[in-house]
Order: sequence, then structure tokens, then C-alpha cells
Amino acid sequence: MKLKRVRIVPAVRLAGRMPGELHEALTAYTGYYRDVHGEAIEVWPLVVHMLRTFVDDDRAFQTWRRQTIGASAEAQAGPRTGTRTDSENGRK
Repeated sequence: MKLKRVRIVPAVRLAGRMPGELHEALTAYTGYYRDVHGEAIEVWPLVVHMLRTFVDDDRAFQTWRRQTIGASAEAQAGPRTGTRTDSENGRK
């Protein structure tokens, strides 16, 4: 099967403060978004979308993340013996 198992990660709640100038800029950005896309958006969904885009498009981070996850998955799997089982060799 080409589809990977669906990974369900529950949403988390974030709380914090941001500088007033940043909030003003984000509020203005919602107006820009509305003008470009023809639909309104609130500040919080806009921030989530911006963060997701930033993280998804950061190639260096994605490379690091794959290497880190791969290394931790190998460590959890335990040592490999270097031998193949009959099923891996195409035998049943």
C-alpha cells in the first residue's frame, strides 16, 4: 500500500502575548488577505497558516527533522544484525 498510516495529532492550545505593533501588522495583513483572496480571515487562523507555511517551506528544518526522526526511529528499533530473513529475500 502506498498510503502511509494516518497520523492523528490532537490540537493544542497556545497562549501568550505579542507586541502591539505585531498585532497591528497582522490585523492589517487580514485586510490584505481579504483583498487578494476575496474572503475575510481572522487573525488567529492567519497566524496558524503563516506558521504552518513557514515550517513546511523551511528546507533546512525539514532535512534536519527527517534525519532526527530517522535516527530516533532506528534507535528505537534496536540493533540490526545485517542478515535478511527469508521473507526479505523473496522467499515465503
